[in-house]
Amino acid sequence: MKLPKRIKWVHVRRLYEALEPLLKFSQIKLKRPDSGRVLVLSPHIDDEVIGAGGSLRKHVQAGNEVRVVYFADCSGERIEEGRKAADIIGFRCLEFFEYGPKTLSEHPEIVDRLSAIIADYRPEIVYVPSLFDRHNDHLAVNNYLSVLFSRHRFDFTVYAYEVWTALVPNLIIDISDTIDAKKNAISQYGSQLSTNNWLDAAVSLNRYRGVTSGAGEYAEAFIRYSMKEYFALWEKVFGK
Repeated sequence: MKLPKRIKWVHVRRLYEALEPLLKFSQIKLKRPDSGRVLVLSPHIDDEVIGAGGSLRKHVQAGNEVRVVYFADCSGERIEEGRKAADIIGFRCLEFFEYGPKTLSEHPEIVDRLSAIIADYRPEIVYVPSLFDRHNDHLAVNNYLSVLFSRHRFDFTVYAYEVWTALVPNLIIDISDTIDAKKNAISQYGSQLSTNNWLDAAVSLNRYRGVTSGAGEYAEAFIRYSMKEYFALWEKVFGK
């Protein structure tokens, strides 16, 4: 499969065709995510907190193991910011890859690196930006995860989170009691907040999700699928 450089309208149509059956059912609303060993795939240092920081904090509070892999733009400054944010959320196991920003699609060896991590760690839940998140590095990570599944058929639950592009979610997590930790963590990303107000954007989206779903005052939205189902969605959208 040739990965597109950008998402096109044909991909939008395919995505909504694939998700249409979900629109016939109410979103599942939970106070906490599923419990289990968690692997977080974060293309850049901040994506995981912007998209899922409140839910990840709940994993930590529940005593779940959480491991985070960062792929691109891991400069000294951003690593320091990331460690401070991780301390607030509460996860300790962090791995930083050395790739440049907007280059992840050029490094197919990432598949083998991810395969080794998953085989060793054996996650039960994997967080990843959604396959429709509007950033080519986010798309690349989804592509590598799909290639990996096609080879090894690893079995875990995917929590696809939103950063650049809003989802049509099938799961809403109430993060009203962890929103302050999420705010404090995002506040550590000074290098990114200097150009975009990610704090305001993330909290506003969480407030919107809470109001429109009725899950709570603040909420995070996900596409939750088995990896088999998530791979089928990827094939439906990008495999033609």
